[in-house]
Amino acid sequence: MTRYEIRVVGFGGQGVITLSKMIIMASSIYEGLAATQTEAYSAAARGGKCWGEVVIDLDKNIEYIDYPKALKPYDFLIVLSEESANGVKVDFVKNEENTGFLIWDPSTIKKFRAAKKINKVLGIPIQKLAVEKFGNIVFGNSILFGIFTILSGIFSEESALETLRKFVPNSTLDKNLEAFELGKQEAMNFLNQIKEENN
Repeated sequence: MTRYEIRVVGFGGQGVITLSKMIIMASSIYEGLAATQTEAYSAAARGGKCWGEVVIDLDKNIEYIDYPKALKPYDFLIVLSEESANGVKVDFVKNEENTGFLIWDPSTIKKFRAAKKINKVLGIPIQKLAVEKFGNIVFGNSILFGIFTILSGIFSEESALETLRKFVPNSTLDKNLEAFELGKQEAMNFLNQIKEENN
């Protein structure tokens, strides 16, 4: 089975759906992988619950995704709101090598019980970092995209950067590239930590 299941959940205005679209562009347009993206958001788009899902087939010989929605357990789960965190259970995330990552934001989520029982968990204050370092929460997307690029290993950094250039305005590109680099560094530190714990 070469399907890779990704789910991003939070509320409107956090860039949940944009992030899922960036992931599918880097995977399908720049890496040539079969992929699908689905999304949903409540009637009150900004501040209402929303999610984005991406399914990617890592086999370059596969042309189509047979079922477009991400299936549990996920290979990669990103949780950005308290309401979304409350619904997460331990068996929502795989527990395998090079997969089964849970990323969550402790600056927007106070309690996340399931996170304590999942092996590969990175709690990083995305919203807080985006505002403090770059002046706006919109840059949280690029931080997360940098994290995803390194941890998933699905597409190259070059593909990620090309995607970023397509998605963000030229006037904010430099800040977005800095935010991507910050996410990349956080992910590399996290992988090193996992290696040390397993040695």
